[in-house]
Amino acid sequence: MKKIIAISILTLVSFSSFANDNARRLIEMLIKDDIAVFRNEGNAMLSDLIPIVNASQLINEYSNNQYKYEKAYNNQVINIKTVASGVKTDLLGDPFVVANGKNQFEYVSLELKNKDDAMNINKGDKLDLICVGTKDNVMFPVLKKCVMSDSYFQNFLEKTMNNINKLNESDTPKNFYDTFYLALWKYDIEKPNILDKYKAYKDLMNDKPIFDEVIALVQANSTEENLIITMPKP
Repeated sequence: MKKIIAISILTLVSFSSFANDNARRLIEMLIKDDIAVFRNEGNAMLSDLIPIVNASQLINEYSNNQYKYEKAYNNQVINIKTVASGVKTDLLGDPFVVANGKNQFEYVSLELKNKDDAMNINKGDKLDLICVGTKDNVMFPVLKKCVMSDSYFQNFLEKTMNNINKLNESDTPKNFYDTFYLALWKYDIEKPNILDKYKAYKDLMNDKPIFDEVIALVQANSTEENLIITMPKP
């Protein structure tokens, strides 16, 4: 009898682990897909969290109403796509990138998190950076802690998945990704062998009856707090 119980427990543990693999695989696809859509300036979840701007836009907003500009961008993660007008150094010898607007007298100052990145930036280079807005603006917009978007989103994916990998089935989710992951895990335990067939997250989305069942589990465990996605600073 003890042997039968032990085998049953091992079977359940093995199955729960397999379901966990499906949930992990699909949530990673969801995050990767959303990042890809965002970076192509499509309609992504991340679009509501990270404004995509260019130098001229920031300069215009700043010159029109500095107070409103700082309310919108202070401490905000920003994706700026622009062209480098040059790399200069401040009074301390630290580099910053200049991105002009319509002329050389209006520009955005981009302060790099990793100062050595300035070695690889030249005038005329196209830039795709994740930065943080600030109130420390003097006559022109200043963005701080700028990193390459490729690096930022790779780190974001890795840290998010690392946090998800630490979750147990009974844990309370802390954000939208946790909530969705745990819903997938629960669904796969309750209805085995269904999620196995989806090779891409969009395949699950397009299978409306199944997707609606997963969403119902998400909603059943949703609170105002655990539906939030907070983007980390670079």
